[in-house]
Amino acid sequence: MTLNSLVLFVIVGYLAYIVGQSVYSNYQSNKAIDAEKQNIEQLKKNIAQLENEIAYYKTNSYKERQARALLGYKAPGENVISLNFDQPEEKIADTGNTEPIIKTPNYRLWWEYFTRS
Repeated sequence: MTLNSLVLFVIVGYLAYIVGQSVYSNYQSNKAIDAEKQNIEQLKKNIAQLENEIAYYKTNSYKERQARALLGYKAPGENVISLNFDQPEEKIADTGNTEPIIKTPNYRLWWEYFTRS
C-alpha cells in the first residue's frame, strides 16, 4: 500500500464515520420529534376534555344536580319522599359448637358406591 492510498483510505473512512454519525443524530432527532408530536396530541385531547367539563360545569343542569345532591334542594312543585333504610336482620347467636364437622372424602364415597353390591 502506498502512502497516497493510505491517506485516501483514512479520509474515506473518516467521511463515512461523519456521515454515519450525522445520520444517527438525525434519526434520534426525528424520534424525539415524533414523541413530542404524540405528547402534543395527547395534551390537545386533554385540553378539549377539560374545556368540555368546564362548559358542563357552567350549565344549569349541573348546578341543579349539585344543589340537589349536596344541599338537599328541590325544584318548585316537587315533593320529596324520604324512605327509611332497611333494618338489618337480627344476628343469630353463636351456638358455641367448636367441633369441626368431618365429612367423608369424596373418593371414599365413590369407592363405596362402586364396591357395594
